[in-house]
This record gives sequence, structure tokens and C-alpha cells, in this order.
Amino acid sequence: MPAFEDPSLACLPALPDAPVALIRLGADGRVLALNRAAVDLLDLPGADPTTLSCDCVWGLAPGNLSGDEGVWVAPGADPARRVCYQLDRDGGGWLLSLPDAESAALWRERAAAPAAAPAPPEDDGQAARLLAMVGDRLAACELDLGLDAGHEDQPGVRRLAAGFGNLAEAIRQAVGLSLQVAAEVPHVVAENDELVRQSQAQVDALETVVASTRQLLAGLEGLRGDLRTVTEVAASADDSAREGAAAARALAGAMAAVQKSSARANDVIEVIDSVAFQTNILSLNASIEAAHAGPAGRGFAVVATEIRRLAERAAEAARDVRRIIGENSDALGEGAASAARTEQVLGGIGGLLGRASAAIETVAGGIVQQGDAIADIDRAVGQVAELGRSNLEHAAKVAERSEALGAGADALHDCVGLFRLPADPLREPRHARVLELASETSRSIGATFEEALAQGWIEDEALFSRDYAAIAGVEPAKYETPFDALCDELLPPLQEPVAAAHPWIVFAISANPDGYVPTHNDRFCQPLTGDRARDLVGNRTKRIFSDRVGRSVGAHTDPYRLQVYRRDTGQIMFDLSVPVFVHGRHWGGFRVGYTLD
Repeated sequence: MPAFEDPSLACLPALPDAPVALIRLGADGRVLALNRAAVDLLDLPGADPTTLSCDCVWGLAPGNLSGDEGVWVAPGADPARRVCYQLDRDGGGWLLSLPDAESAALWRERAAAPAAAPAPPEDDGQAARLLAMVGDRLAACELDLGLDAGHEDQPGVRRLAAGFGNLAEAIRQAVGLSLQVAAEVPHVVAENDELVRQSQAQVDALETVVASTRQLLAGLEGLRGDLRTVTEVAASADDSAREGAAAARALAGAMAAVQKSSARANDVIEVIDSVAFQTNILSLNASIEAAHAGPAGRGFAVVATEIRRLAERAAEAARDVRRIIGENSDALGEGAASAARTEQVLGGIGGLLGRASAAIETVAGGIVQQGDAIADIDRAVGQVAELGRSNLEHAAKVAERSEALGAGADALHDCVGLFRLPADPLREPRHARVLELASETSRSIGATFEEALAQGWIEDEALFSRDYAAIAGVEPAKYETPFDALCDELLPPLQEPVAAAHPWIVFAISANPDGYVPTHNDRFCQPLTGDRARDLVGNRTKRIFSDRVGRSVGAHTDPYRLQVYRRDTGQIMFDLSVPVFVHGRHWGGFRVGYTLD
């Protein structure tokens, strides 16, 4: 967050909390916003920001700012008091950036270096010829200035050559990038075409799954209705079985009652049989008495005989009835037993029907749950199908944009191809000198690491470790690795002479393939203060540099890699890196940062 910003400027982008001091001025020279680094650099911690004007920046006046952008150097002996400014098109004022501690130290080192002998004044004809040559080169998009060796020592010519060199290498990088993009575009287009095809196949498959799940859901719904019908039939059958069991019990009770009645009938038959027997005896006695009576008892004898016949018939009838009742009693016994068995069977059927009904209810519940789950699946698959259709549309758009990217890459290559670059960037003496220093130092670093391994100071696994332990309470983040202690001891004697070899060299450091710098130069290993802005510049060791250049210097294995970039201070910087090998194994790289002017 910025240290101060006028609330009325909320619509404008905020000034970042960067190590570079940044200030936003109004058109009238009033300070509208400044970040923490600017407060610290200008020593304004107790000032009221709302009362500040541009003169707090080393006496800067609005009249010192002209054109859309430029550099203003404050009067005095400190060359680091310089301001890079550009027109603030959003706010109508100016955006200022002040040198960070690293750049300030570089400017002061340059000022402290012995002054070069003054160059002889150029005659107007020589200046005109130089201007004409530059014009011809630029008109032809020719970035090889081709100056004579005698001219390069002149300050103005030196800066002109540096500008051409910066531009040439920047365009060389653009050419390489355009070639890389152009080479990758056909693969991207092919992969996007394959993505479109696979997305279409995925959409088709998902739509098939949606149709199948809906058919399954409809089938389960029908099965759920059938199970309800079966459950109702089973319940009805259970009720019928219970009614049958009750009827069988009632029949068994009725038969038992009939058996009891038959037993009483047997008693009655016994009485009838006994009466018939007594009647038969009486009839015999009557016949005997009639015979004794003679003719007078003849009529009585006939009656006695008929009574004896009736008694015999009654006895026979009683015996027949007893036999029939016995048979009926046996039949009733068998019927009662059968009714009891029928009751048991119907009771068992009722139990089975009850369990079957319960099982059917359970199955119906499971089908309901399955139906709900399939409905959820149907909704989810529907959503996935919709996403698949959306992905298909996006894939088609990506394919179109990839083709446009290919056309743009071709156009970019054609545009940068207008420029004719120096055939060999090492024709620039500083590039060649840095390559010489970097190559020699990278070999020395590799040999030193090999000696450390041979002496047992460190193991291979530790030297090539990619494990980083974050150091707590440090911002920006710093790390510790198993090879830090070794590098802190062995690298400074190798790196510091390179960093001090020329005033235009800013740093000379080693980095592993992840961009991790275990040991920075002494000037950038100042004690930590707890102030993030100051520590970001003054203590840069044991950090992972993941910017475009930082992440490549230790990762490549090219003989050398020359890169140009604009620092956060606005300064154009070159970075030349050479790989470091230990027993033929790539450890990282040695990089040198420097300028041409």
C-alpha cells in the first residue's frame, strides 16, 4: 500500500510498495501520492503529506519537467540525486521514480572513478558525417553502427553506440522469441484441434450418458409402480390367508362340537338299545305267559310277538345308528385334524406373505433411493454435459485465436526482420570482456566445487540439493539450503573480483537452476534492518529470483546467454550468464549484470 495518497485520487492506480521510490505530482507540482520507499529516501517520515510540493525532491521545480518524459539531475555533488519522470496521462500531472540504493551506489562509483582524458573537440564536418551515418543506418533499419575504433572513446559516441547496442540486442531477443512462438504455434493449433475433437467426443458421450440415465430412471419409476402393485396383492393375500386360518379354526370348533353331540347320541342309542333289550325280554315273558293262558292268551301272544319284532328292529336300528355315528365321529376327527393342519398351513402362508411384503417394501425403498441417486447423477451429468458444451465452444474459440496467434507471430517475425542486426554481438567490447570474465569464473567455480567434493567438505546430494527451507520473519522471502555454508565460504573470492573489475559491472553472482542465489556480492549483503524497502535492495542474498532473466540464467546450458532488460529503476541492463558444471553435471550458472553506457 502507498505511504500517502490523496483520497480524491481513488480512481487512479495506486503506487506500488516497491523498492523504487515513486511519486505522483499534480500539474501544479503538488505531491498527490508517494510510496514508502519515497518517504524513506527523502527522509519525510514526520512531514504532513498534504503540504508537500515537488521541491521536497531535492529542490525540483515544475519548470524542470518538460516533454513527455526525461531525466532531471539535481544540482550538487551527489550524482545519485536524479529523477526519471514521465507524463501521467491518467492524472494530468507527472510520475517520478528515484534511484534505489543499488543504482545510487553505481552512480556514485562512476563519479568516483578517475575522469577520462577530455576528447578532442569534433569539427562540425565530423559531427555532420556521424549524424548522416546514424541517419542512414536508422533509415535502412541497420542497427550495426559500425564506428571506427577511434570514435568509440568519445563520450557522446559511446552513448550512441550503447543505445544502438541496447536496441540491437532487444530486437535480437524479439526475433528469437518470435521464432520460438512461430515454432510453437503449429503444435498449439494441432493440440487445440485435438482438444476440440476430444471435447466434441466428450459432449457426445455425456449426452449418451444423460439419455441412458433418464431411461434407467424411467425404468426404475415403472418398477417402483409394479412393486407397489405386488405389495398390494401380497397384503391382500395375507389378509385372505388370515381369513382362511380363522375359518379353519371355526370349522375345527364346529367339528369338535359335532363330535360332542355324537357322543351324547351314543348315550341315547345305548338307552334305546337297553330299552329294546328289556322290551324283547318282556315280549318273551309275555309270550310264555300267553302260552300258559291257552286259547285265551293267543291274541296276547300275537301282540307279544310283534313287540319282540319291533324291539329287535329297534335294536338293529340302534346298532346301525351307533355304527354310523362311529363312522361320522372318525370322519369328524379326521376333519378336525385336517382343519388344524389347514390353519397351520394358512398361518405359515400368512407369515411368509408378511415377510415377502416386508422384503418387497425394503426393495421398493432401495429402488426409491436408487431412483433419487440416479436423479442426482442425471442432474450432475447434465451439468457436466453443459460444461462440456461450454468447453467445446471455448476450445473452438481458442483454436481460432491460436490461428490468429500464428498469423500475429508471422507478422511479428516479418516486422522485426526489417532490422539488420550485428552478425556477432560479441563485437561489442564489453560483451566480449564480460564473456571472458564469466567463462573463466564459471570454470573456477566448477573446479572449486569439485575440490570441495574431493575433500569431503560436502556431498553430491547436498551440493545439488533443490530443498529450500524458508527463513521465518524475513520479507522478501529468503531461504536456506544444504550448500549455503559452502557457497558463503568459497564464492566471494571468485565473485568479488569480477564485480569490481569495471565500474560498469553492477553485480557478478552464481545461481542454481531455480534462480536461487546462495551468496550475493558484498555490496548487496548489508545487514537486515527490518525495513522491507531497504532490505529488498540492500540484502539480496539467499533469494530466489523468478523474473524472466533470473529464472533462466542458472537453468540454461548454452555456451553463454546474453539478455537485455529494463530494471525497475528504468535503467537498461545487460545480463550475460555462463553455465557451471561440476564433474560434467550442470549445477547452475554464473551471471554478470552490466550496462553499455
